[in-house]
This record gives sequence, C-alpha cells and structure tokens, in this order.
Amino acid sequence: MHVSRRTAFKGLLAAGALCSFGIGNPGFGQGRVKQIEKGAKLRVALIGCGIQGRMIINAILLEKLVAIVDPDPKQLARMDSEVRALRDPAASANYKDVKKFSTYQDMFDAVGDELDAVIIETPNHQHILPAVMAIRRGIHVYLDKPLVLTAAEGDLLLEETRKMPGLVTQCGTYGHTFPSMKYCIDRINEGALGEVKEVWCYDDRVNSIFSRPASMPPPKGLDWDSWCGGSPICDYYPETPDQDGMHPHGWHSWIGYGNGSIGNLGMHIMDVAFWALGLKDPDSVKCHDAKFALNGAWAYRDVFEFHFPANEKRGEVALHWWDGLNDGVPYKKEYLNKFGLPHRREWLNIPPRVLEEEKKWGFEKDPFYSNGVLFIGSKANLWFTHHGGYRFLPNSAGWCNPRIDRQKDFNYRRNTLPHVREFYTAIRERREANDNFEYAVPLAKTVCLGNISALAHNSLNISELKWNGSHVTNSAEADKWVAKEYRKGWDPFEGRI
Repeated sequence: MHVSRRTAFKGLLAAGALCSFGIGNPGFGQGRVKQIEKGAKLRVALIGCGIQGRMIINAILLEKLVAIVDPDPKQLARMDSEVRALRDPAASANYKDVKKFSTYQDMFDAVGDELDAVIIETPNHQHILPAVMAIRRGIHVYLDKPLVLTAAEGDLLLEETRKMPGLVTQCGTYGHTFPSMKYCIDRINEGALGEVKEVWCYDDRVNSIFSRPASMPPPKGLDWDSWCGGSPICDYYPETPDQDGMHPHGWHSWIGYGNGSIGNLGMHIMDVAFWALGLKDPDSVKCHDAKFALNGAWAYRDVFEFHFPANEKRGEVALHWWDGLNDGVPYKKEYLNKFGLPHRREWLNIPPRVLEEEKKWGFEKDPFYSNGVLFIGSKANLWFTHHGGYRFLPNSAGWCNPRIDRQKDFNYRRNTLPHVREFYTAIRERREANDNFEYAVPLAKTVCLGNISALAHNSLNISELKWNGSHVTNSAEADKWVAKEYRKGWDPFEGRI
C-alpha cells in the first residue's frame, strides 16, 4: 500500500470537520468554497491523464493547470506530448511548472490548499473518493460520466455537495452544452412532438470480455495498488490485438471497475431524454435480455425498460435501453474491434422501432447514427445523437442537422471545450453549472440501476425490480448491489459529518 494513504483520511476528516462551519448562511457562494479574485486564473488539478483527460486538455488549459495525477508514469508523459502537440502558447503557459503526482492523496496533501477546481477523468471505480475529498475542501468539481460506480455513491455525492453551498459541480456529458441539444429540447417543450410516452435509447458499444486474457505483471512504474483503489486488487490484463485488457481503457468491461456498455455511454445518450422530459428516478426497471460471456465481466447485450411515473407536467414514460450485439451475432473477435465496436452496423443490437423509422422516412441509405435516442410523440418523432445530429420526423416538426461521421471528422473532440468553459464560467459567476450534480446524479443512478437489473436477471432470475430512488424494494438480494465494499483506507463514506 502506498505510504501516502496513511494521510488521506486524516485530511479528508479534517476537511469534513471544517465544512461544518459557515455553511448555515443562505445563498450561493457561502461557506468554505473559495472565491475567485477578479482577473485571476483558476487553479486547477487534473486527476487522470488517460484518454479522456487528453481529449479535453485543450479545454482544461483555458485556466492554470497546477497539478496532474496518474499512477501510470506513461500517461503523465503522454500528457506532456499532448500539450506540445497543441502548439498553443497560451495552453503551454497554463501548463508550465505543472506538478506531477502518482496519487490524488499525495496531490491533495501537497497542493490542495492552492486549488480552486479539480477535473476528474479516472476509471469509474476511482471517481467517488477524489470527488468527496475535493468537495470537503471546498474545491469545485468537474467529474466525468457516469459520475459513480454504484447508486449508493450517487447518494453520497449529493449528500456531500449539499453540505457545501456555492460549490460548482459539473458532469462531463459534454453534449449537454451543445446548441443542438438545447434546440431539440426547446422544440419538445414547445409541443412539436406532442405527448411523449416512449423513448428508445441505443448504444454502439460492447463493453464486455469474450475470453479472459492472460494476466501479466503490471508494467514497471505503474502503481497497480493505487490504480485498483477501493476495488479488489485484480490481475493486470494488457491490451492485445483482440481485446482491450484492463488498463488504460478496458476497465469499462469489468464488474467492480467499470459499468459496462450502459456505463460507458448511457449518460451521454439518455441525457437529452432526462432533460427534455424532466425525468428523475424511475420507479421500476424490467430486464428483457442480458447475455454474459465471462464471469466478472459485464453483459455483451442488454435490453432494459425503465418506467418513469407521471408528474404534474407529463404522463408516464417508458425509456428503453438497447446495447451490444444483435441477437444471433456470435460474440467473437471476428465481429468487433478490441474496443467493442462491431465491424458492421447490422450487427448492433438496435431497436427494431428505430430501424422502422429509418425505413419509413427514407433514411435507409443515410441511416441514423450507430447510437442515439428516438422520441415517439403523439404528433411527431425525433431522432437525436449526443454528437450533435438530429432529425425531426417529419421535417416540418423542426430543423434537421445531419449526423456526423466520426471517422471523417475528428474535430468533434474539440466540442468538449464549451462544456468545460461552462464549468469555469459558473465558478466565476458564482452560479450552478448547467450539468450539475443535482441534475446528473439521478441519471447516473439510473445507469447503475441498469447494472443491477442485468445482474438480477442473470443471477437471481428476476426480470423486474421496483425502485424507490435509492433501493430495490422487491428483492433484498438485488438491493445488495446498490453499494459495494471498499478496501481499507479507500472508503469514501468514512468521515461523514
């Protein structure tokens, strides 16, 4: 165990104790949350320097980056290369003299008092602890999707955030800041679709494992104990030509570290439905299908149906989720690349209703994107992808913005910049960010409920779970998956006030 961990909860507890002073004052911006001097640069730390961290580094470097954290020295070195490749003098100036740490515990010990904000781009199992440590210090938090590994962590995230009035939080579902999403939501709220009772969401990923890779010793310099964090110390699986292994990206597929296909893209895809329809907590979920190939890995095909009760603004809503490989397509390396993307669109588990709409409106030769959302309204329908494309069906219901081809247009990665800028601007303006935890945590917990549903379908032979927002109410066994156990020294629930 890394020696710095002995101080992790000493600082966490101390920060928690300090939180109790000054938070009773009403209004945004009171309590221990640091105020930014006019004209000063925000002082930011990036926790996690893998793919997602590098994807948004241009946006992060709109402000001063004080520290970067990663247990893998190769990832720290790659971040240096990524910044050089930007060839942006302003970004280089904001990266100059950046401090590097292998653990966020060491980072908080060394420079925690200097920070205004943290951006967390770690694997899912490492989301909650650095977020809580930052919140209890009054540090603003940008946390990537799906925010948490378990539903119980979602409740903790809100509990801690609510103790710190004025704290700015932002979930990393960057499509939330796209004008295209706002336009479609405005049209829905104006009644362009009529009453929406049904939404079909589908994903193009297969975040699972078809065969267990051969384990190897972790690469030299990689602090594997710190990488595993609160989850059990697992075998190190390297990336191979056929599969994504465990580190730096394949953790999505493993139970206890990632959240499978719905955890990878579920919050991106379902975001537009939650926002447009004012969805919060479903009261039940049905698992119509969940196919597992390997013990310890998530399913390679899921079909869920979430039921959202009616409220004062709308009727009840059925939100369908489909991911993975189509029925009858073998889960073998010949059918998908190592990142879980099938080689052909027809191999994807796309809802038949989506394909029917393509055919009905003449889009068979220019099909919808490989993941997206289809709203079924009483007056019109709408297809949307979080990458910015949308089509009203018929066109008279709204404008049409064609889908993008990510293989031809890699500039979409820069679309993350407005979302990070929104986080920074909210800090300066002392207001909530547009994708804050109050909005995003219920969506994150719905993702976790999908995970629970798949496990219950597979292990308990239960097809429907009743849900009260925090617990499964019709199965004590399934409710055990709402939370997890943590290794000693890594429990984010310790030190609660």
